Amino acid sequence: MKITPFVPNHLHLIVRGFMVNPPTSEDALNAFLSELVSRVRMEILTGPNSVYCNDLGNEGVTGTVVLSTSHASIHVWDKQDPALFQFDIYSCAEFTPVEVLEFMDSEFSLFDVSYIFIDRNQEDFFEKERGFFNKS
Repeated sequence: MKITPFVPNHLHLIVRGFMVNPPTSEDALNAFLSELVSRVRMEILTGPNSVYCNDLGNEGVTGTVVLSTSHASIHVWDKQDPALFQFDIYSCAEFTPVEVLEFMDSEFSLFDVSYIFIDRNQEDFFEKERGFFNKS
């Protein structure tokens, strides 16, 4: 049997927006990151690891997960009204912004979301897509 080697496809999704139902605990964010990885057909190398910050003005939860193909991270400021989030996922595996954002929306009810999807395969990065995510 011939084994086909993995061919990396360097893709990076960067997202900023707001949540109606933000995660407010480390366990909730870890569960989200684990399910996200499964939904986009990737594998966890380590994590997810999340921590809640109680610093005045910076309250919120931050989580990361290391993938066999790279990483995902999210920062949620849940004490702001509305709750702000910043998220990114970088992977050498195939995925789309829509599948990531639809899953995030199903978990947290997103709004006013903007994103950029970057192809990092060449020396110069290429913007594959830029847009706003709105519920259908």
